[in-house]
Amino acid sequence: MIMRTRRLACALLVSCVVAARVVAAVPPATDAEVALPVALYDQSVEAVAQGRQDEAMALLRRAIADGYQDWHAVKLGPALAPLRERQEWEALVADFDARNPWQQVHDFSGKLPHSPWTEYAVGLVALRDGTAPTANRVSTPAVPGYFLQLHVQRASLVGDYDYGHANYFGGFRDFDVAGRGIVRFKPAIPELEALVTGRRVVMLNESHGRSAERAANFQMVRALRGLGFTHLALEALGYDRLESDACRNSALSDNGLHDRGHALRETGAYTNDPIYAELVRMALGAGYRLVAYDNSHPDPRSPQREEDQARNIHCILKEDPNARVVVIGGGGHTSKSPDLAMEGGMMGLRLANRLDPAPFSIAVRAVRLANVPDGAGARGLLNPGADGALAGQPYFAETADGLHTLAGYDAAVFFAIPEDRSADAGWLRLGGWRNLAPAVPLDCRNAPCLLEARRVGESPEAVPGDRCVIPEAGRSCQLFLAPGDYEAVLLDADSRRSAPHQFRVPGPG
Repeated sequence: MIMRTRRLACALLVSCVVAARVVAAVPPATDAEVALPVALYDQSVEAVAQGRQDEAMALLRRAIADGYQDWHAVKLGPALAPLRERQEWEALVADFDARNPWQQVHDFSGKLPHSPWTEYAVGLVALRDGTAPTANRVSTPAVPGYFLQLHVQRASLVGDYDYGHANYFGGFRDFDVAGRGIVRFKPAIPELEALVTGRRVVMLNESHGRSAERAANFQMVRALRGLGFTHLALEALGYDRLESDACRNSALSDNGLHDRGHALRETGAYTNDPIYAELVRMALGAGYRLVAYDNSHPDPRSPQREEDQARNIHCILKEDPNARVVVIGGGGHTSKSPDLAMEGGMMGLRLANRLDPAPFSIAVRAVRLANVPDGAGARGLLNPGADGALAGQPYFAETADGLHTLAGYDAAVFFAIPEDRSADAGWLRLGGWRNLAPAVPLDCRNAPCLLEARRVGESPEAVPGDRCVIPEAGRSCQLFLAPGDYEAVLLDADSRRSAPHQFRVPGPG
């Protein structure tokens, strides 16, 4: 049996959003309390529990009209389950949706005609207008934070990297160089060959909201292809669940990806980030075979998910004795440490237990370096512009005893804090893969606007070569694109599209 599975952009909800509260036998509310949307919701729940469904519906309508915003409690919470069978429920949900357009930030149903831009724009508007979910208008405490996390993740999908980097889980962390015993940094790419010789698997991680780490991975994946690696396994890819296959229980759902050569919106969630899409485009052009290996089941934080990920990757090696696999996973999936709070360990440990030699696992970190000893900081890491065409290249760190690493990893790669998107943002050149594009003469009048450019000849649904956000009317933004012919369009705050503008990006020199 094959089961289609949508790859969620964030699985946090399963672990952090609890069921809606069931309030029983609450004392009579005062007039002031009745005016509060959460209090009205609580009274609706009480009425449901006591079988007074007509009253419960009336109270819930009032709660929504007064600003109740808890989509989880309304649409999924068990307390309201009896009401969802009523004829008027559909109209109530339609009213809730109309009052809370910010929900598009995390609507993965595919029923709405939305896109990364509409998802991001509604979040910006909600934050600007004060209509985003707040703690005093929800019963599930995690809802406001979940909205903000997904909104910031959408920043990477539309190329608003400055906003995303600054706000994803509080922005960049400080990293104490001297305190970790680091004595020097050196470019990572030239060191890879010696480190991965004899290894069939190299694992890289990424943060799902920091595109700078994807830029570092782009360069390492490109280099590893030249070192003989054949397959690229991405957690980000959408997959079909294969219940009947004991070895490989998920498979790439975008069947046309290899022939087409570029990602579409439905190829995966995070591959809508233009940097990730460029990684996919580069990898396919270089001859990698792309593999979907994730299988999140109902619970994305379960040991079974880690086990299935490890088995799916191991199957590639069993089926092809000559295969060498690069794996990119989010967060701690690629850790080989047995000490993480996961029974049996993460995917990286489970895969290491199956292989000899074990996979080489690299922790990728975009951090703010602090307390750097004199002479320890590589010039291009502290000042990326000093690397010229390779601005924004990844660096290994060394201690007196060898490569610096983190628990569960064999090495740690560091990436300079990226500059704001401007002509000087060398990290957006992806190690020389892209160039600064000519200015695009499209006028943003109804801000915010999105400027995006696709390669001429690619599908209209292709993830663009680059996107950037124009926050204010009358301004523009800077694109970085690989050499070739492009068609740019501008989307305004209401997702209206401009007429296309064609232009060419010249090669270096």
